[in-house]
Amino acid sequence: MEGATPQQLLSLFDRSKGVTTDSRKCGPGLLYIALKGERFDGNEFAHEAIAKGCIAAVVDDPALHGDGIVSVENGLVALQQLAREHRRRFKAPVFGLTGSNGKTTTKELIKAVLSEELKVHATHGNLNNHIGVPLTLLSIPVDTEFALVEMGANHQGEIADLCQIAQPTCGMITNVGLAHLEGFGGIEGVKKGKQELFRWLASDGGTALVNASDGDLMALAALKGLATVPYGTEDAPPHAWRNGISVDAPVQWTSEPGHSPGPWHSDMDGLNVQLHGAHQLQNIQAAIAVGVHFGVAPASINSALLAFLPVDQRGETVETSRNTVIVDCYNANPSSVESTLRAFAAGQHPHPLAILGDMKELGDHAAEGHQLVRNVARECGIECWVVGTDFAAHAPGDRTFALMDGLRHALEADAFSGRTVLLKGSRSMKMEDLVSVL
Repeated sequence: MEGATPQQLLSLFDRSKGVTTDSRKCGPGLLYIALKGERFDGNEFAHEAIAKGCIAAVVDDPALHGDGIVSVENGLVALQQLAREHRRRFKAPVFGLTGSNGKTTTKELIKAVLSEELKVHATHGNLNNHIGVPLTLLSIPVDTEFALVEMGANHQGEIADLCQIAQPTCGMITNVGLAHLEGFGGIEGVKKGKQELFRWLASDGGTALVNASDGDLMALAALKGLATVPYGTEDAPPHAWRNGISVDAPVQWTSEPGHSPGPWHSDMDGLNVQLHGAHQLQNIQAAIAVGVHFGVAPASINSALLAFLPVDQRGETVETSRNTVIVDCYNANPSSVESTLRAFAAGQHPHPLAILGDMKELGDHAAEGHQLVRNVARECGIECWVVGTDFAAHAPGDRTFALMDGLRHALEADAFSGRTVLLKGSRSMKMEDLVSVL
């Protein structure tokens, strides 16, 4: 098939068992779409995909021909257009979620809350970019009752492009922080980039749920045509708080307007939610707000929160034979590391140690970003080891290692025990690999 249209691709998709862009995952009944990157060309595996049983291989190499080969001008554009055509058939709400920190944990919390009463389909893992969002949409059945789409970005214009594909009807920005500063060009660039979700909703008659306690988010939501649902203060319920000062104190919440703090749930002592720290309370509160807005009963919300477990590598606790390790290694930026360090300090762990890895994509802000978190560690009185060239150059720790091998050897030689260790760093640092020597 030459020059296939989005509608023709949609017809192929409807005959398939799903879409893959990974030749290693090709199999009977799948539709393979070849993508090109700096180090690979998916077109090279088109005939292999057919041989493995794919119903067709969508390619943008004009030299490829044969049974099952479907030609398009650009494979990535074809994938995005196909996803948009499929999404237009949804009758359910499509919820767009973005922010500097907490996106994936908040997404999983929202999914857990809504799934108590609705058939929810959401972004799997961290598939939140220009490839991941189309694949997410194509994994969602037309009869879903709620589509939850996480959107990530590292430069301005990217959220706007993802909105063109996902066409959200409602959405939320978790927060605006010091993330991807190199691509956004500073904090004001981050704000403009995240606001693209609200601008899309405003232009399309959509609704934004906004944390009313966050002045930056309220300012970003001040757009003509945008319907807003504020939450997070006593005057704008649902409002959530911890019943005590510890980072793991029970969570209480109310959905009654004007209700002076008092639990909405049946347990007057609060809910023992297994997410610790002030930043996690914001994520919990966001999920409660979405649940209330979409009519989930308070008892169902409570049930979901009580059953929720930390997302893999996002604050999960691992007990080794010698130490307790808090694994928060999926990503890191100055804002997220600061909040994590403060929560770690507030936890009053016995013999705490923070091992921090470089934070990437800070550009000209690398020195001040790394110095900021190092200062927070000092302020909190936490022993802090650091690893990576940026930390070594700009903000040495109590012990400093330019390379991961040096840190690993030091941990093997020391073999300490009885400590609570926080591991935090950008994804490329692979800090989770240290669990085995702790």
